[in-house]
Amino acid sequence: MKLVDLIYPSIPLSTVGRIAALTAAGALVGGFYGVLHDQVTYTIGPEYFTRFKFDQFSYARPALDSPRLFAGIIGFLASWWVGALTAWVLARVSVKREGLLPPHRVVAKSFALVFATTMVSGVIGYCWGLYRRTTGHSEGWRDWMAELGVIDEKAFMTVGYIHNASYIGGSVGMFFGIMYLIRWWQKERGRNRTL
Repeated sequence: MKLVDLIYPSIPLSTVGRIAALTAAGALVGGFYGVLHDQVTYTIGPEYFTRFKFDQFSYARPALDSPRLFAGIIGFLASWWVGALTAWVLARVSVKREGLLPPHRVVAKSFALVFATTMVSGVIGYCWGLYRRTTGHSEGWRDWMAELGVIDEKAFMTVGYIHNASYIGGSVGMFFGIMYLIRWWQKERGRNRTL
């Protein structure tokens, strides 16, 4: 795939509607994942939200003063675009390889790989955060948390690791999803040759 194809893609007109639908579905799945993710991380370390994320997303503060609702809104806003981008990339890779999209079940499996990898990465981030609780904080963390007035430093840092690991997991998961689609096309081509 050439760089120009990524910047200015050539998409068969017959696939545009389905790519748009997959991108929208990816945005919804990504946003829903973000809502669940931030509900879990809010439970682990609410100060990550009250001392940091609530200020970062102050433009989206709901009229109803509910920290959990606001954490869910933040989760959606922070993740919908990742889901949309992932779905679009997976669809583009499929179209570029063969000029058409694979069946829905194949695209769903590739997206499930992204989802699972992101979840596993979040769990790894949580475990890393627990481990870092035993080794102490770096100066960068200490300075930042002192500036924000964080009281429960261990929980704040753990949630920070979960969030960072989840974004890394999304990128790694996209790679796995692309590899799955490429292998599916290769198997499909092999099947068609033997018929």
